[in-house]
Amino acid sequence: MNILILDPYPKKSYRISKDTSGGYGTGNDFGDSFLPKTLKKLLIKNSKWPPLFAAYTYSVLKKDRHNVVYDEELPKNYEFFDLIIIISSIVSHETEIELIKKINNKVKIFVIGPFASNNSEKYLKYNLSIIMGEPEIFFIKNKDFINFSEKKLISHDVKNFNLDELPYPEYEEMGYDLKKINNLFGRGKSIPLIATRGCPFSCFKYCVYPLQQGRKIRQRSIKGIIDEIKYWKIKYSVKNFIFRDPVFSINRKHTVELCNELIQEKININFIAETHLNILDSDLIKLLKKAGLTGIKVGIESFDEEVIQEANRHTATKDDQLKKIRELERNKIQVSAMFILGFPADNPKTVMQTINYAKKLNTTYAQFSVWTPYPGTPVFFEYKDRIITNKMEDFDQYRLVFKHNVFSKEEIRYYLDKAYSNYYSRLKWVFKYIFSKNAIY
Repeated sequence: MNILILDPYPKKSYRISKDTSGGYGTGNDFGDSFLPKTLKKLLIKNSKWPPLFAAYTYSVLKKDRHNVVYDEELPKNYEFFDLIIIISSIVSHETEIELIKKINNKVKIFVIGPFASNNSEKYLKYNLSIIMGEPEIFFIKNKDFINFSEKKLISHDVKNFNLDELPYPEYEEMGYDLKKINNLFGRGKSIPLIATRGCPFSCFKYCVYPLQQGRKIRQRSIKGIIDEIKYWKIKYSVKNFIFRDPVFSINRKHTVELCNELIQEKININFIAETHLNILDSDLIKLLKKAGLTGIKVGIESFDEEVIQEANRHTATKDDQLKKIRELERNKIQVSAMFILGFPADNPKTVMQTINYAKKLNTTYAQFSVWTPYPGTPVFFEYKDRIITNKMEDFDQYRLVFKHNVFSKEEIRYYLDKAYSNYYSRLKWVFKYIFSKNAIY
């Protein structure tokens, strides 16, 4: 069968990633002054990979001997294909819909991804089918998938699926440069991969990861993860890996076993991961470093305790945050701290406290984004009458999309720009960045 996997993006001056924010995607529009614009250009140059669910889907279909083409633009000969699979997202939604209108009734269409799964009403007016949940697992389990094309919503069960059955993505064949997937934390080629899926934490109220993967933790076997790392290292000379788990190390026993295996087999890799500071302790930090951890992303979100509590977010205390970040840095692990501006309970004072706190922590990287009530999350239903945009592509995590009690959308953009400009223009950060890089390389 001739299959086109279509992954369209709007034309923007900043990076759009459909893999981030639980597969809904983000658009890294940091601000409008000189320094944020420079950072946007650097990110476009240094970081680009497809949604993992799309990469897995491509490999599953290729493994089943289909003729599969992966493209970001609709080819002129699109009517040649028997099936077109559209990669859905919130950050490219209107762009995707325009292409669906063009294709409609000419070629059978499947739409995949967590955004379409949780906002199916935005797609069902067209002649297409939505594969709910994790599409790669659907295609593995249903070799006669074309027979499902008469259904509007295609459901399937992932409970008993072994994540080790997923074939390895074929990034280069899809058109991705392994040297540009993510080299912020390391030079050379890099590969995203997973050890676990699912996230049980309380921030599911506004976080979209549970919408994509559920709240129950599912994990690959240690052997499966090691075998994949060896595959990329031997065949493609890849030494840098990005774990895309919502919360890496959430299962301590599993993480310790993985680290010990990496150490015992002397695999010698670098990897980065995202986790919660309250999961880390001295013993685990040292073990992670010995296994190859060179960079870690942690959510700080806000300085103000009342803002955090109102958002139903639980995190480490301020003293614990500083202590663990410094301990990570003493172990020569770069830290990227993530902050959110414009929480419903935020005001100018709390936002500036958060920006100043980020400067005090002075991590190698800091990411500031805007609080966003995503369609499909529980919090969206609380705010749906206060949404101030009709365009889904505005939900990019870098602009205000609801009527805030204090801020206008222009004021939030001002503080976002101020956060990036103030943080990355300091000599204290410049020296920290140079020291961190020298420590790694």
